[in-house]
Amino acid sequence: MSPSLSPPRLHRSVPAVAVLLAIVTTLALAASTMSHPAPAGEPLAVSATAQAPVRAPADERPNIVLFSTDDQRLDEMVFLPKTNELLGEQGLTFTEAITPHPLCCPARAEIMTGQLAQNNGVRTNFPPQGGYASFDNSSTIGTDLSAAGYNTAFLGKMLNGYSLDYGRDPGWTLFNATSHGYADYYKFVQYDNGTVERVPGYYTDYLSQKAVEYAHQLSGYDAPFFMWVSHFAPHPSKGREGCDDPSCKNGPPKMSPGYRALSRLAGRAPHEVLAQQMAREVVAKPSFNERDVSDKQGLVRKQRMTSSEKVVRLQQARGAALASVDDALARLVAQLELDGELDNTYIVFVTDNGYQLGEHRWFGKTLPYEENLRTPMLVRGPGVPGGATTDSIATIVDLAPTFLDIADAQTDRVLDGVSLLPTWRGETEEPLHPGGVLIQGGAYKPETGPRGWLYRGVRTARYTYVRYHDGFVELYDRERDPYQVRSVADEPEYAPLRAELARRTRLLQDCAGPADCNRTFGPLPHPAG
Repeated sequence: MSPSLSPPRLHRSVPAVAVLLAIVTTLALAASTMSHPAPAGEPLAVSATAQAPVRAPADERPNIVLFSTDDQRLDEMVFLPKTNELLGEQGLTFTEAITPHPLCCPARAEIMTGQLAQNNGVRTNFPPQGGYASFDNSSTIGTDLSAAGYNTAFLGKMLNGYSLDYGRDPGWTLFNATSHGYADYYKFVQYDNGTVERVPGYYTDYLSQKAVEYAHQLSGYDAPFFMWVSHFAPHPSKGREGCDDPSCKNGPPKMSPGYRALSRLAGRAPHEVLAQQMAREVVAKPSFNERDVSDKQGLVRKQRMTSSEKVVRLQQARGAALASVDDALARLVAQLELDGELDNTYIVFVTDNGYQLGEHRWFGKTLPYEENLRTPMLVRGPGVPGGATTDSIATIVDLAPTFLDIADAQTDRVLDGVSLLPTWRGETEEPLHPGGVLIQGGAYKPETGPRGWLYRGVRTARYTYVRYHDGFVELYDRERDPYQVRSVADEPEYAPLRAELARRTRLLQDCAGPADCNRTFGPLPHPAG
């Protein structure tokens, strides 16, 4: 049973409580968005040169806004009713969108470049084959669109490992990135257009306010603009200082001051009832606390079972954190409408990767299971039909080529993705990735050491195939086994299929360019029956 898309109802409060709530929430929001410049002795960045804004009143190309979350599961869209209404009901919803490298830093690099990890150089979150230090910031969607006459803005979580010492990335008119690329929900540091800001408030509220300000500022330049608002929620929060044990290294996402006040007055957290329902559905899956993991790679086999109470706690915290994200999207849409920009703006909502909540005994991302690979993708904008859905497979690697298509812009990179614009506009139903999507995970310590690939494989409309660094293979027929609890890698009737998907993986793992990475291989040898 799928969870309802309707948000839960909170108890009605008497008018006096409602007035008090409004006051408390407003004051909390104001406090949570305050920032303070760093002390005078704080070292400034090595590159503080701003991209000069463009003014082009006659340029009527559409604006583009990318709005992303962090570690959000596809089924958690139920916690974003405003987003569903403003984007889904007014635009197109993808039901089969994929993030092919389900980890924070590689996924962001794919969005920035339109390239897969073997081509953009970012395979994981840490050096030498990952993190911001491995990223070439001289050629990105920011530099592409800036060169094409767009004003550009980046706001929020950058690639892991970014710090204020790196300064402003090239190609951005406005650049406000979180130092170290791993924010906490309270007390964080921003490199705000050349100024180091120590922000004591709540991260999502800060980004919400800045996004509204930047949208208004960009509109005032009277030229097309691109803005990426990169949120942190519902990523786990930082755990206790000095903790190296997995039990305390990360904590649940944190709620905003405004919603804490609401929770005290209403007697429950935002979406609490719905979160409890979703947690029950997760726990009821056959993949939760999977009993027999002998068909899984060693990384899963060594995991212990967990409690259903942990899932409930995490899901409630994640739902509450996403409530603020939902508000932030609504505020941004309202600002675009107020500035007269909404009708000529493409707004895209995605996440970097999904998240497992105990499915296959795993809490986190990285692994090639559906909870990690599938991403929400909603878009509204010129020519996009309202209230439409598509089961066309799309990936976050396709976003950069799409944005270039919208802007009629060029790049010096060889892009691996394909433009989604014809699909957005309903002009084609041709499959974008007919032979399947390359999925992969980079170095994972201690299993692989600091270099290499944890796994590589292919996901098609029906099957998931992966080969791990140690040669272990998993193959799932998701039509017969949607929860991926029984690998059929060693079953004789699937042997021809396994061989074909292995062949496709070998060909795609070194691919470069849209034709090479999105090729047609022909029909698959399906099992009998």
